[in-house]
Amino acid sequence: MSRQYKNRGRDQINIERAGDVHIHGQPDRPRNEQVLLQAVEQEVESRLEQSLHNAILINLDKEAQPEQVNRPWEREIRIGLKPALPLPEDKTIAQVFDDAAIGGKLLILGQPGAGKTTTLLDLAKVLVDWAWQEINHPIPVLFNLSSWRDEKQPIREWMVAELRSKYGASRKLAQLWVNERQLLPLLDGLDEVAPERQEQCIIRINEFLQGEAAPLQAVVCSRLAEYENLNRQLQLNGAICLKALGDGQIQTYLEKVDRTDLWQFLSQHSVLLEFVRAPLLLSVTVLAYPQHSEAQWQQLQTASDPLPFLLDAYVERMLHRQFESRAYGKRKAPTARETRQWLVWMARQMEGTEFLIEELQPSMLPKGQMWMYRSGSRLIGGLIGGLIGVSAGGLIFGVIGGLTGQLGGGLSGGQVGGTGGALMGGLVGGLGLELFDSKAYEILKRLLNKINEQSGGKLIFERLVFIWSIGLSDGIEPTEILKWSWQNFLRVGLFFGLFGGLFYGLIFSLFLGLSAGLSVGLFLGLFAGLFCGLFVGLVSETTTSKVPNQAIKQLARTSASMGLSVGLSVGLVFGLIFGLSSGLIDGLFGGLIEGLSFGLMLGLFLGLISGLSSGGQVCIQHFVLRVLLYKNHLIPWNYARFLNYSTERLFLQRVGGRYRFIHKLLQEHFAGMRSEC
Repeated sequence: MSRQYKNRGRDQINIERAGDVHIHGQPDRPRNEQVLLQAVEQEVESRLEQSLHNAILINLDKEAQPEQVNRPWEREIRIGLKPALPLPEDKTIAQVFDDAAIGGKLLILGQPGAGKTTTLLDLAKVLVDWAWQEINHPIPVLFNLSSWRDEKQPIREWMVAELRSKYGASRKLAQLWVNERQLLPLLDGLDEVAPERQEQCIIRINEFLQGEAAPLQAVVCSRLAEYENLNRQLQLNGAICLKALGDGQIQTYLEKVDRTDLWQFLSQHSVLLEFVRAPLLLSVTVLAYPQHSEAQWQQLQTASDPLPFLLDAYVERMLHRQFESRAYGKRKAPTARETRQWLVWMARQMEGTEFLIEELQPSMLPKGQMWMYRSGSRLIGGLIGGLIGVSAGGLIFGVIGGLTGQLGGGLSGGQVGGTGGALMGGLVGGLGLELFDSKAYEILKRLLNKINEQSGGKLIFERLVFIWSIGLSDGIEPTEILKWSWQNFLRVGLFFGLFGGLFYGLIFSLFLGLSAGLSVGLFLGLFAGLFCGLFVGLVSETTTSKVPNQAIKQLARTSASMGLSVGLSVGLVFGLIFGLSSGLIDGLFGGLIEGLSFGLMLGLFLGLISGLSSGGQVCIQHFVLRVLLYKNHLIPWNYARFLNYSTERLFLQRVGGRYRFIHKLLQEHFAGMRSEC
């Protein structure tokens, strides 16, 4: 099939002109595939626009290195060693990928800053176009191997998890895409996997490439030195290595950006000229030093190690660059010292190349402050638990009082007892007195997981354990966004309500008589049905982070809406039911007052439980952690605004709610800086 190469003569990327991306009108491709393809297209365009060397309109020189891969057909017939072979200058990465000998299974190698990721993104741009044009073409998806941290985890399972967290696909849909070979994985950053796991990572990738659901095509990127130091090779059809820029390419680029003065200087200093042959370093050099700065150029020339000297110059230049910030507007922007300090901390916390605000963890706190996180979380959790005690106490004593003809007294007694419980819960939480430590929490968690595996699904009471666990775990476990399913609620709630009403009615009839027993049984049955239907009606929904901190904000909204809706609806419904029933004995007005009081206790009880179990506990933990990080001057109060500001200063790139440094070299440079905290 003839391919159309729309970006001939260019192997790099751009990002800020992405704007709104609309679906291209592919009527036969399923809607969910169109949504995924649209998300990948927007990510590619975004990252290309924000690339530092987006102005380099040069087709990077490539060299075929077939001996870098273990080609499947050579296992039976060993072909002699093949030397590296320079590729034609006008051959693009898309043409290399589509070559019959490569067949879409390619390894891209290069030195740091040589343009590997840029080349991969440029290829992804073409592959996206092909996927829009051809219904059966696999969808290219960008994965960064730095997030693969479990040596035993198959690449297939890791890809499913990445599709869920990065693109918001459901587990069922992600597994279908992977198993049916509907994806074209573009695996970047093999060298960014921890050194002790890189060998195992190649083993897992090869298992994936040769397994039952092996992708039809795949691309892997890695730094050359790290890959050559490994004992194993990837089982792909071919490999290329990106070559350093030639004199003519450097001169042409500098002329296009009106920096002929820099070319004159470089042409007279061969050591520095060799240093900037990587596209990234050439771009950084252009941005780091202003025109007519002979003294600074001489300093760079005489530096014993030009790379940290150049990156220091770049950081200083970007920190003091004058521009109008859209992130802060008329607000006071951070000082250069604060910006550097917060970026140093961020770079040190990043295990991979991407950073999400939602993934902040208590382990990022300074040593000795974990107890403050736990105590703060328990203080809030204890007070909320106390409020649940108020309502639960009112319910228990209210039912007892109702059965003895003293409903009002029962409610009052329950509220007094519950208030005492609230004060005690808040005190215990605030002082951090641990009834159960984190080890007990982990034991209970493992026990629940085992029971869940045996029962084949989630247990209703599992959500209640989240309330107890606030502040006990050393990590914040993100909760999936929950949505309400009336179908599940009515089906389960109606069943438990009718069955429970009949069951409890027959039991209480033996003690209270037929009429009273059926009334009490009906009430308890409706309560059981509503309580069970409440938790079954909550359905997990995975979402992608399109804006910073989106997941936490959605959890907060879901928690508040669930708590209010459940609390008010339950309170009114059961208040009226109980009030009308009681009104037949005590009078309508008095019965309604007592019934609504009872309903309020029940609504508060269920409202708090549903709010916490639908994400409220994660919001509490995240809030306490953010306050402590802010108090330690590790992050600003409005973290998303600062990260957007750092993107404007050309330190970071942003795609949706995810951030990354413009290059791994800059991230490593910040991580190695002296902290000013």
